[in-house]
Amino acid sequence: MSWRFKILNGKDTELYSYIKGDDFLEIDSSLLQLLKENEQDLYDLINYRWGLILETFNSTPRINKKVKIMDEREIKRSSLNKFKSYLDLENKEHKCFICNKKIEDHLSIDHVIPWSYMYSDDVWNLVYVCQTCNSSKNNRIPTRIEIIKLIKRNKNLLKCMEDNGINNKIYDELKISIEKDYVNKFWTGSKS
Repeated sequence: MSWRFKILNGKDTELYSYIKGDDFLEIDSSLLQLLKENEQDLYDLINYRWGLILETFNSTPRINKKVKIMDEREIKRSSLNKFKSYLDLENKEHKCFICNKKIEDHLSIDHVIPWSYMYSDDVWNLVYVCQTCNSSKNNRIPTRIEIIKLIKRNKNLLKCMEDNGINNKIYDELKISIEKDYVNKFWTGSKS
């Protein structure tokens, strides 16, 4: 008998029988109907558990959170203002990431790789942009030049955070994103 997946709340469920070495397992025919009736719930649960396992190897970019967001009818976006203090460290003059002009009127925070491709707000993907550039960018995939610029900005931002003694979750996520080259990976993924 296989010990895997049979014990539930400390009791043997007797859902199936398996003899070690066989390339099959036996399921009682009365349980097949139960499995069929709950097929979608089981599928969702299996995907959720796999997501949890994957997150133990890679906590960013929060796989289960993204799967949950994609299943929701109305996707809610949160305010990006909490990132201003971090962005200010590296961009005190508030220059637009796209046109490089000083932002005089409305300071916007934008996702370099569009939010619709990532469903995530991560400091490594956020920059200041002027309202004109933000409006014209829409959902456009960034150019290679913008990606190189973002990678350089992230390294500068990490150094600024270190110089200011910032060592928190945002710092950790930024550091991991640089080490694991998230900018290039997500940029490549968004183009396909």
